[in-house]
Amino acid sequence: MEEQDFPALYRSADKLSLDSQKHFFRILLAHLTVLVIAAIFSFIPISIKLGTAAQLITLLAAFGCSIYLWAFRPDRYWYAGRAVAESVKTITWRYISKAEPFHTEDTFAQNEFKNSLKLIFEQNRDVCSKLTDHSNEEQFTAAMNQMRCSSLEERKNNYFENRIKNQRDWYAKKAIYNKRMGNYFFLGLVFSNAMAVFLAILKIISCINPAYLPVDVTIALAAGILSWIQAKRFTELSASYALTAHEIGFINEKSATIQSEKDFSKFVGDAENAFSREHTQWAARRDV
Repeated sequence: MEEQDFPALYRSADKLSLDSQKHFFRILLAHLTVLVIAAIFSFIPISIKLGTAAQLITLLAAFGCSIYLWAFRPDRYWYAGRAVAESVKTITWRYISKAEPFHTEDTFAQNEFKNSLKLIFEQNRDVCSKLTDHSNEEQFTAAMNQMRCSSLEERKNNYFENRIKNQRDWYAKKAIYNKRMGNYFFLGLVFSNAMAVFLAILKIISCINPAYLPVDVTIALAAGILSWIQAKRFTELSASYALTAHEIGFINEKSATIQSEKDFSKFVGDAENAFSREHTQWAARRDV
């Protein structure tokens, strides 16, 4: 299934999450950048008044960024929106696969699905008040009903290809990506700290004017890299995604035993529980 085939609540929450994530990291990057620039102004050999004024402006910009992040909390809507989107996606896959609790007759299953959507909405009223996109669109799409009405074999193939394989590949790729990025930024942190130590030593033993040694700049850069690593949590995400990819692989091994609707319903339930467990644990660590 494509993104547009999911309920309107999913598409709206997904967009809010993605937009809030981009917004959060843009503001955070701006905050860290202006702090480094402020340190650079303390090193550049210009007039005291001009240098102080330039540094004050950059510090005010950093102050404004920090106040904005604290007051508006775009990271909160990033993860709250993702929680709503993933909850809706999970029950949607259960519904179109005729898995519990939607393994009943279609009319009852539709009512149960509506009640599940309403419960997600009621439990997340704060974030749902921000969901302005797709608010006038339907929760039941033609693709959802078409897939639910298909044969067991078609639903199995759809679930394996568009859910199991898709998620397993996504988690595996993200695990590798986060591990690689974590290594890059860790090397940058080590290098900036080493430069700070080297320049500090030069201040002591060298005849170079200390004013020309940008120790403060390297310290600010190291602090900025460390803050970025903590915000991105590359290592933690890499481990979490790798474990989930392996867990999905173990679940996929059970696909050969599926012989009936009951078997398929249990299989879908186990897989969706694995997806939900990873997201719930990660979201909880973000203090959403």
